[in-house]
This record gives sequence, structure tokens and C-alpha cells, in this order.
Amino acid sequence: MAVLQSLQKKITILKAQATAGLLAQEHISRRAWLSVTYNGKDISESLVQYVLSFSYTDNLTGQVDDISITLEDRAELWEADWMPERGATLDITICTYNWSDLYSEEEDLKLGKFEIDEIEASSAPNVVTIKAVAISIGDDSTLRSTLRSHTWENISVWKAANDIAWQNGMKLQWYCDENPNIDKLEQSDESDLDVLQKICDDAGFALKVTTDTIIIFDVKKFEQNDVYAEYYHPGTTILDNVEDQTKPVQTDALLSYSFKAKIRDVYKKCHVKYAKDKDKSVIESTFVAPDKQDKDGATLEIHQQVSSQAEADRLAKIKLREKNCEEFTGSFSSDGNIGLCAGETIEMLGFGNFSGKYIITQTKHDISSSGFTSSVEIRKCLDGY
Repeated sequence: MAVLQSLQKKITILKAQATAGLLAQEHISRRAWLSVTYNGKDISESLVQYVLSFSYTDNLTGQVDDISITLEDRAELWEADWMPERGATLDITICTYNWSDLYSEEEDLKLGKFEIDEIEASSAPNVVTIKAVAISIGDDSTLRSTLRSHTWENISVWKAANDIAWQNGMKLQWYCDENPNIDKLEQSDESDLDVLQKICDDAGFALKVTTDTIIIFDVKKFEQNDVYAEYYHPGTTILDNVEDQTKPVQTDALLSYSFKAKIRDVYKKCHVKYAKDKDKSVIESTFVAPDKQDKDGATLEIHQQVSSQAEADRLAKIKLREKNCEEFTGSFSSDGNIGLCAGETIEMLGFGNFSGKYIITQTKHDISSSGFTSSVEIRKCLDGY
């Protein structure tokens, strides 16, 4: 009996160890995948066996976000019976499990809704690539396709943008502390999107458009946010204080990187001067970049209509930022990171004169058989304007 009890105890222990081993194996399983709905129907499970690669581009401003899915099509299903309709919607989420560390479990990045605008088929091997954009391209879309003529007088930027959003059946999201006034705005046989971009450019605001939302924001506000992450020069050894014991930690998070410094078309200050027609009075304003006060540099001259001193002061900052914002730019690739989104700020450390705080202007997330990677475009944040 004692022998039997001992044997049963050993079997119980072995079963527990085997179960623990399986659980541990499952726990450390690191993976990334897609959750996809097509016109509101979840097709994730049926799609996964065909996906060769996926790419998502997230832009800060000026360009529409887009996605691309490349599918294996040896049976020629996707170019025939399964071919998606142009204008059909895809709602996509990037899902990860234990990706950032062994205990992070599931973390998701909801990309939102995209409309299919292009389908490519090629061989050999037979593949189909579906491309979609985060802006309405259907027959009922008027923001880009309908040309209008309209005149606004004495209207704020927010009010003009809200009018355009309402006219196109869209929502407006506003992330600006200021709301400058427009004396007169002419829309002459132009699309609402073109005139909206012009309004934002003149006001110094950024514009982003999705399938149902117009987003207007002040990039300066985003640049002032706390940094999302710090990236050290590859090979840098830093000291990490753990349990009162300082130990070196290697920081090789970057797969590759590059930087560029622009020499020409960078200015120390901006001078705005406008002479009124009626009384010939002159409005002037000069703004000096805070980080260039003790340096030599050119002056940017602006002769543009302004109605007040406050407007001239604001214009000087806007125009100087417009010219200087691309002085320091860069890019890097890293292991996939769903937290790297356009508009987030990061700190680059150990890169000499290229070190500093940067804002992400574009992120590309790529998932394929070789893994999940992120490629990022950045530009250095401006201080004080």
C-alpha cells in the first residue's frame, strides 16, 4: 500500500509539473495578430490562414492613414468570388500577447475603420493585396469630391470647421487652446477638404481626417506632453538602480536609425510688417526663436495682412515654426510597439547634437511571418513656439 501511495504521489507530482510546464509555455508565448471585421462581420479566423503581411501607416497630419493586407491566393478565391467590394469597410485591431514583457498578457491597438479603395492581384505566386484608407471614398462622400463656392465673413476657425463637418455629416474634434478669427474666407470651386486645409495652414493648426471625423489640433500642445519612451544609442550602458544595487543595463531597442540636420532655410527670427491701406499705419512684430537667441541666423521677412498687433505677434511665431520645424528630423525601426503612435513624444539619448525630445510624425506597423516591427519618422520638438 505504501508503494502504491508513493507511486500515485509521484504521478500526481509529474502531472502537476507537466501542467505547470504547459502553462509556463503558454504564458511566455509572444505573438501578434489581427482582429478584422468586414462590413461589420468578424472575419479574423477565416482570414488568418491567408495573410502573408499587413502594414498600417499612422500619419500625424497632411496624409490620410492607410492599411495594406497581402493575402495568399493560390486557389484564386480573393481575385474572384471572395474579392472585396470597393468602398467596403474594414475595422482592424492589432492584438499582442505578452509582447512587451512576459506578464503583459493581451494589449491591443484599435486602428479604426478603413474603406477599401484599391485591390491588386499578381503572380507568381498568386497574391492579392487589399489597400484601404481612413477616409470616406464612397459615392456619398462629399468632403473631397464635391466642389463648392462659398464666402465666410468674420468667422472663427472653429466655427468654419464645424460648419464644414456638419455639411458633410461628420464630427469635429478640436484640440486647440486658441480660436483665431477669420475676417473673410473665399471658397471658389474648391472641395471642402482643400479649403479646410487652407484654414488650418493659415491658423498654424494641424488637420487629420478619418472616415467620419475631422480632427484639428495644435502640434505645440502635443510637443509639450510627457515623453512616451526613451531611446538610447545602441550599445549604450546605463545604470539601473534595483533594490539599492546599481547594475548596468544594455539598451539595444533600436534595430536601425538615421538623423538629418537641415542647414538652409532655417531662421533665427521672423519679422512681420504690414501697412494698412486706409490710414497707412504700420503693424510690426518680431519673434526670436528661444533656442537661437545667442546664435547668428537669418531673419524671415513676412509681408501679410494682419488686423491687430496680437495677430502680427501670432503670425510671427507661426511662420517661424513653419520654417524651422524640420531642422532636425530622423527615423528608426524597432521591435513592434503599439504605443508608438503619431503625436506621441519620445526622448533620444546619446546621439550627440541629435539628442533631444522628438514628436512622432509617422508610424508604420508591419506584421508578417518574420514578426512584428515598427518604423517611425520623427522631428525634434521646438521650444517656446
